[in-house]
Amino acid sequence: MPSYRAILPIGDVYPGHGPEEVMDSAVAAVSSIATVEQTDIQILSNVPQIVVRFHIADDGDAHRVSAAMGDAVSAVATTGPPRLLLRRGGRWIPI
Repeated sequence: MPSYRAILPIGDVYPGHGPEEVMDSAVAAVSSIATVEQTDIQILSNVPQIVVRFHIADDGDAHRVSAAMGDAVSAVATTGPPRLLLRRGGRWIPI
């Protein structure tokens, strides 16, 4: 089964929500559809990004997972444009 990474830049957390809710909401959304392998927080150009790595059958399903993650996280924090990567031959490629 293919491995994917959904990456989402995070801005401000909305009032009434805590920072931990950002990753919690992302993992809950992804795990309701796919198998979560790993999570991480990265900083790229001074912007925090959450990364959720998951397994699912195909690219179409992976796009649905990424969209669900974005929707869930946008309820607790501002977000930037999402990216979706596929693991192929030892490399991560955008899809």
